[in-house]
Amino acid sequence: MTTSGGRQRASFSGYYDRPLNTLLFRWIDIRKVGVIRRAFADLPPEARIVDLGCGAGTILARVARTGDLAVAADVDLSLLGRAAGRGTRALRLDFDTTLPVADESFHGALIIDALEHAVSPHRILDELYRLLRPRGVLVVFTPPYDSLTWVAAEGLHNLVTRRTSDHISPFTRESLAWAMTRRFAEVRIGRVNLGLSMYAVAVK
Repeated sequence: MTTSGGRQRASFSGYYDRPLNTLLFRWIDIRKVGVIRRAFADLPPEARIVDLGCGAGTILARVARTGDLAVAADVDLSLLGRAAGRGTRALRLDFDTTLPVADESFHGALIIDALEHAVSPHRILDELYRLLRPRGVLVVFTPPYDSLTWVAAEGLHNLVTRRTSDHISPFTRESLAWAMTRRFAEVRIGRVNLGLSMYAVAVK
């Protein structure tokens, strides 16, 4: 699929058709879901939550509470179909463009293992800040490129699959902290999954 800048972004829909990948995602997602549920614990009832670059929508479906409006946003129609099948509302958009969503539309936002694929990750963070209501919560997950565990795992992945990870905007703990603190009032940075997953929880 082509981004707004003309770059061909890799499709990830095939990842969800491989049983080994499904098991791997399930293991990795357990800790991510825990982080998000704690971050969203104080959101109001019937909160509006958006997952930008939602993939198959598995995490969004698990963290949305009864009564919440969960919006799965992605450019890949195949993945959006899977997300919609999990009870979320599907919204087709490319996160490398200005998002066609009104200011302060959401109480919570997610971008999980997608920011590193973006042409302009800082513009995306600006957009997510714009979409959040006051005291809204953003949770970001992205690989930590200052983690030896991650660098080794990425190399093994590329060797086994013969496919690059397509991470054109990598982050370290320092660069993610800087990107978040220059925008958000409260920021917490952490790692889970043996150092394979780095996250930021930010409050507007």
